[in-house]
Amino acid sequence: MVELLAPARDLTCLKTAINYGADAVYCGLKELNMRFTVKNFNRDELKEGIKFAHENNKKVYLCTNTVVYENDLKKLNDIFDFANSSEVDAVIVSDLGAMELAKEYGLRIHASVQTNITNSLTAKFYSKFAKRIILSRELTLNQIKDIRNNLKNNNENDNGKYNNNYYNLELEGFIHGALCVALSGRCFLSSYLFNRNANCGDCLQPCRRKWKLINEHNDGTHELICEGKYLLSPKDICTIEHVPELMEALDSFKIEGRAKNADYVMRTTKTYRDAINSVIDGTYDEKIPYFKRELQKIYNREYDTGFYFRDLTTNHDFQHEKEGNLSPYTKIEIGTVVNFYKKPMVAEIKLIGDLKIGDNVLIIGNKTGCVEETISSIQINSNPKDIGQKGQNIGVKLNNIVRERDKVFILKEKEIVNKEN
Repeated sequence: MVELLAPARDLTCLKTAINYGADAVYCGLKELNMRFTVKNFNRDELKEGIKFAHENNKKVYLCTNTVVYENDLKKLNDIFDFANSSEVDAVIVSDLGAMELAKEYGLRIHASVQTNITNSLTAKFYSKFAKRIILSRELTLNQIKDIRNNLKNNNENDNGKYNNNYYNLELEGFIHGALCVALSGRCFLSSYLFNRNANCGDCLQPCRRKWKLINEHNDGTHELICEGKYLLSPKDICTIEHVPELMEALDSFKIEGRAKNADYVMRTTKTYRDAINSVIDGTYDEKIPYFKRELQKIYNREYDTGFYFRDLTTNHDFQHEKEGNLSPYTKIEIGTVVNFYKKPMVAEIKLIGDLKIGDNVLIIGNKTGCVEETISSIQINSNPKDIGQKGQNIGVKLNNIVRERDKVFILKEKEIVNKEN
């Protein structure tokens, strides 16, 4: 069975991912991880997250995959010592020296995507340290299959060089989320322009801005090819229509998004979990339209399949005209939980917008994480109603435990919101 690996920027996202079907979660401390600018975990939060995961028979992988400088070495030792004592299930590492050090601490190692592994020979080399390699994002699916097949072959000419560690080497790949224009994430544009080191997790994302493309000729003249285009901003990866093929090639499905919020984690994890299960029970093909609709509800820059099928077609649909979130849905806050009665599983919600029976809502809080509910009943002063209106306190029956001060949101199509306004 393929592993489903979800991102977590904080404890809320970690619990959300596990509650919605992730087999493992990857996250970072404040130091030496590739998402330096997001909230991340402190040590106590990570211990709590690991405890929660292990109680649910899930795993936690710790990102320590930045470029490591000389003045980072003491910090690196401290992190690996903590990782060992807190029973982290693996550390994600790109620096070779850091891999050697992690091995001395007895930690399981996953070779980061930033190692840019693109062939079986390089994979074999990293098998000296790593139990898993996270493959370069620039590989096609056929190239991944070739790597897997070559790793599984006996390779009689090894002469014992690799001790056959590579035979059971796990292959991990990104199957959903943002795609960086740089080679497997190794970018120097932010460092060069703004002294913000992307390879230490501090990227300012200049690639997401508008750019001009000018062709300068030898005679001193120039030609403006285009102006004000998002030339360096790829679409997001979405492979929801290719889950069976990817399950044959990969051991772990990785969802990108450690900078994303809890509802993104909930929706992507839930959808890919359902997709994997439906492949197994034979209902996958009929559910693809539903899966696609679900993934349109989250932040996206429009979707593409990345590099997985670049060798099979020359028709690549790049989007250079639009910026930011192109989801047709928008998330609107419509209330706050003021009480939750556990025995009847009823929440009292103070509304700042209208809510009616049949609406789908997201309820988000630090301890609750993100849960999705369909409103099946509404009561006001013990009287059943079809709709609750702005300013009212309503009672709604739920399937999940929520908490006081949790925020309640509704997803609406942008076209409908624009008409309402």
